[in-house]
Amino acid sequence: MAPSAIDPPLRPGLLLVPGWNDDQRARDRTLEQGLHAAGWACHRVDLPNATLSATERASVTREDNLRDLLAAYDALAAEPQVARDAIGMVGVSYGGYLAALASRLRPLRWLALRAPALYRDEAWSQPKEALDKDDLSVYRLLRLPPQKNRALGACADFRGDALLIGSAHDDTIPRPVIENYAAALATARSFELRMIEGADHALSHPDWYEAFRRSLFDWLGQRQAEWKVERAAAASPAHAPPPRLRILVVEDDADTLAATLHLLQALGHWATGVKSAEGAKSRFLEGVFDVLMVDIGLPALSGRELAQTLRERASFPVIFATGQAAPPQAPPDTFWLHKPYSVEQLEAALRGAAALLPPRRDPS
Repeated sequence: MAPSAIDPPLRPGLLLVPGWNDDQRARDRTLEQGLHAAGWACHRVDLPNATLSATERASVTREDNLRDLLAAYDALAAEPQVARDAIGMVGVSYGGYLAALASRLRPLRWLALRAPALYRDEAWSQPKEALDKDDLSVYRLLRLPPQKNRALGACADFRGDALLIGSAHDDTIPRPVIENYAAALATARSFELRMIEGADHALSHPDWYEAFRRSLFDWLGQRQAEWKVERAAAASPAHAPPPRLRILVVEDDADTLAATLHLLQALGHWATGVKSAEGAKSRFLEGVFDVLMVDIGLPALSGRELAQTLRERASFPVIFATGQAAPPQAPPDTFWLHKPYSVEQLEAALRGAAALLPPRRDPS
């Protein structure tokens, strides 16, 4: 039966898998809320379960936790608003180890691991808290091929998109562990390794945690955009992505500029950026770009003034991306995106801009 017009759109699903007995639950909840706001059907898995008594916690094994994680995956995949072909996991420390194992047992499109732990395959049914910690510290210094460890072997078999984030000064998960995971994930469909300089395992400084959060949201935003483009193209020609546009982005915030360029490129467009209106004036040559995408609140010359100046030389559509409200009477051939905007809103603006261009403006 075809879905009705009032059915909500499908969302990609995401499981957050924190570390063992993680004391950063407030951070995790904030991360979960942010991902939900960004369009993900997101759930957090507690390992071990916060309701367990001390005695019960002491008896929990890795097998128990993996079973709990798989059950959480199955529950997420069964939710009617979740796309079954678009589920990922974000695992941290012990949660990263379990997420790696789960990638072999359930279909995952995305796998993001921060400082994933590594354990011997032996003593699988022994309580986790009873594992020999001194032996574990030695084991994590070894160079291990994927065939010598179940988690690494699962990563070597993973064919989705993978992100690995390590801390440069991590005494709990030393660099050899990160290198072992990186080598195993090298055959994934796409793989990125990012190291947070100066950071410890717990990301105890706010700047370190913010670096992790930005990296994760940037990577997941690109993956979500790619999935939506694929889904729209497969739905029908009427919903195919707009022609490939040449876009100049003007944004004075470096992080926002980088994220915008990544998103536009993920949507299939050619984009480059500058941080000031003065830089844009020299870069925007007639015939080189199709669209100007500009923030309003630029230093010195505003985005509106820049657009007006450039449009005295040539006619082209402008997308204003701003925290300000759109004017009651917007200038012709302009589109207004209110920050933070969704991927769908950006795509709508790009379609509108593409419709204003003469035939064959698609660059090759």
